[in-house]
Amino acid sequence: MLDAAGEERAAMNIMLTDPDILADYVNDFYGPEGPYPTLTDEEAQYVAQEEARTQFAEEIQAQENRQVPANFQRPTMDMPTPAQQQGNGAANFWGDFSQMMDSNPEQAWQYLAQAPNGALQAKMLIQDA
Repeated sequence: MLDAAGEERAAMNIMLTDPDILADYVNDFYGPEGPYPTLTDEEAQYVAQEEARTQFAEEIQAQENRQVPANFQRPTMDMPTPAQQQGNGAANFWGDFSQMMDSNPEQAWQYLAQAPNGALQAKMLIQDA
């Protein structure tokens, strides 16, 4: 056992005192095949960019999953339908159309096609004189 320790000490002494052997050992140890490879400047920059992208994506995901506090949420209240109080059929039509646009806008054109006489003329903003 003492002979093995002596041989190891002699090998270490040679390695630490001979600059060529030491340089080869260090290059192998920190090179691409060694246990502690060092990155080039381009590789380090790429790794930093990927880490920044990952962190940014995680922050965005965390913000999207976060719920708005109750004191910052918009209040919800029932809004009266415009012109619903009047007995006018054209006014009721536009109130119903407004509700249809709010609830089901893709079907609103069908409701608009069933407009009573005078409903579209009552909504005209510009008339020919």
